[in-house]
Amino acid sequence: MEGVGAAASVITVMELSAKVASLCLQYYSAAENAKSDIERLQGELGRLQTTLQGARRLLESADGERLRTSQQLRDGLGGCSAQLTDLQAKLQSTLDPRGARKMMRQFGLRALKWPFKSKNVDAIIRTLERYRDTLSAALLIDQSYVTAFT
Repeated sequence: MEGVGAAASVITVMELSAKVASLCLQYYSAAENAKSDIERLQGELGRLQTTLQGARRLLESADGERLRTSQQLRDGLGGCSAQLTDLQAKLQSTLDPRGARKMMRQFGLRALKWPFKSKNVDAIIRTLERYRDTLSAALLIDQSYVTAFT
């Protein structure tokens, strides 16, 4: 039963990652000064998605219950989820039509300002990389275990 919980956590983080990537795409087409930061963040989100999809496949497989290391990743997934939720909130708040964006449209302004400085994007990417690396290491350990005992 623990495998179901871990797989559900992975799915939640996957969904958040996809939402943040979608918000980045909206900024990419409208923000003029941050395309390289957005591309780097989207690249890391894509790599995280790939790792999460692999985790989901393993956790939902017949061997999912035996993947002890991956089952212990709830804290890491929770931290990753919190990081992505925070990113989503910051990106969404600038896109929210009830706020500044609506006022900008009233005055005929269309430029959308990316809410992060380059150094902030660097820190966000490093944090997401750490979560991805931790998840990848756990999957590798579990995959080695399953291979050795199958």
